[in-house]
Amino acid sequence: CVSLQHYTIYSTIFTKTEKQTAMNEPRRQRLCRRQWLLAVLALSKSSSCHGFCQAAMIDSSSSAVVSSSSSSQQFDRQQHHPLHGPPIMRLQTTKQRGRIASAGRGRVSYARSIRGGALRLRGAASSADASSSSGSLEDNDNADEKWRQRGMTAALASTYFAVMGAKCALPAVLSLLTSSDKGLSFTASNSSPQRSMAKLLGLSTIAVAMGKVLLGPVIDALGGIRSLQIAVAALIGLLTTITLGTQSFNMFAICWIFVDFIFSSCWAGCINAIHQSFPDEQWGKQIGMLAVGARTGNAFAFALFASVLYSLEEKMKQPWRVVFGVSALVQIIPLSLLTYFGRITLKKEGKEATQKTEDSSKPISSNSSDTTKSNSNSNSDKSAWKSSLAILGKETKTPEFWLHLVSRSCLMVFASFLLFVPMLMNQVYQASSGFSSQTGSIYALGCLLAVSVGSQKYSKLSKRKQALANGLLLGLATFSSLAQLAHVSGMWTMTATTSAIFLFLWGFAFSIPFYIPPSLYALSKGGKESSATIADVFDIGGFGLLALFNGYVASIDHSILSSWIPTFQITSACSLVSLVSLVLAVLLQ
Repeated sequence: CVSLQHYTIYSTIFTKTEKQTAMNEPRRQRLCRRQWLLAVLALSKSSSCHGFCQAAMIDSSSSAVVSSSSSSQQFDRQQHHPLHGPPIMRLQTTKQRGRIASAGRGRVSYARSIRGGALRLRGAASSADASSSSGSLEDNDNADEKWRQRGMTAALASTYFAVMGAKCALPAVLSLLTSSDKGLSFTASNSSPQRSMAKLLGLSTIAVAMGKVLLGPVIDALGGIRSLQIAVAALIGLLTTITLGTQSFNMFAICWIFVDFIFSSCWAGCINAIHQSFPDEQWGKQIGMLAVGARTGNAFAFALFASVLYSLEEKMKQPWRVVFGVSALVQIIPLSLLTYFGRITLKKEGKEATQKTEDSSKPISSNSSDTTKSNSNSNSDKSAWKSSLAILGKETKTPEFWLHLVSRSCLMVFASFLLFVPMLMNQVYQASSGFSSQTGSIYALGCLLAVSVGSQKYSKLSKRKQALANGLLLGLATFSSLAQLAHVSGMWTMTATTSAIFLFLWGFAFSIPFYIPPSLYALSKGGKESSATIADVFDIGGFGLLALFNGYVASIDHSILSSWIPTFQITSACSLVSLVSLVLAVLLQ
């Protein structure tokens, strides 16, 4: 195209002899080669091929016209030179030569204007390249952000999966721990193994309540991600100690009390980490993923521990050690995910905080910048504690805060009955140890189904529909508890399979009212500064009641049906109180 355009302009302006054409051929070839290389280079840098082809052709043509004008002057000089041969067409008069020269100058000016248009085309194409490159950078940023969010979702869900699975280790092996030949060593000063375990459950529940009181502001100050990393690493150490070196009941009790103390920080840490890692429109989904992880961990742990006990009960003297060892190994997965994706999230959070600080603050001198940074670092912890407690104090003056607290506390007692599901099935319904553990996994499966299906839908409902959904679910939970109460009271008789179905409904009905509404309230009202503190305060009352409830249920004679009557009376009352308080809290919020 470039060569053809060159030839056309040359033949239009002048008619040359073969000798003159041969003289101008090297220059024309050089011009064609140079403009063609420029066009190829431009094509390799941009997808705007058509625009660059036009730009290269016009640029080449304009250069050809300019070179032709200079060639015409050489032609005029050459035709009067005595050494040159006669041209094919003689220019007879000066008038004719003037007309041709003016025509050549006009064409040169026109070619220059075209050359300017070509440069503008090149500029537009380069700006298109810049915009396309910036778009590709934005696409890369979006891909990295999606990867980070998916990784943090997996990290938080696996954290609660592993922690809740480890919590199921004690109820799964409770009968083995109190066994005279396979269990722990109880000293003479201790009471019976059953009463010692009842005291341990009560003390560990108090440890959870103390953790809720003390660790909430600490989590808000450190951040949820760092708090979870520390908690999971500590759990690995404690569970490994139980697996390898514990035979005394006292040593076991100390380790398990600290396990529960650390466990108390995990839910609040996950809530704060959600605020660190995700936008507010994803909070409901992420809370649902936490609940899915928790109940999947329960179901998986009971099924896994049952298979371990089945396979090793006759081969090992103390197979319960393997259960605690598996619980310790599983914690490595969330710790690795939290370390990798948590570092990316914290780096992103630090960049955003630095950008906000630079945008809002005035420029300061380099001498005072170091002093300002050191002062901000030293005062950050104090300001975090003050802001956390200030937001908490503000929310305690609202009625919906206390209604959420009452509902969450009552449902804490209702949900904790999972610990005694294997004992209920074994002692009341005369089920085998394997079926009893599997019933615990069925209970957890009901929780899993509810939160996996309903967590996203719940956050999209209006306030009235949310209140209606909570009322219906808690009504179903109350019915499931009353069915168990009717069986132990002798009003009607259920088989082990029927009881497993009602326990599935039990787990299905309480999960969404227990997890979603109070957590959304803590995130929306507490924010980054106080979400963990509010979530922990909601649990303080629940774990205080739970300490009394677990101690009572562990101390009764489980083989007598009538001894279970107060237990199911308490769970039915808790479900009813939670129904009323949560419906009012959602409507008032």
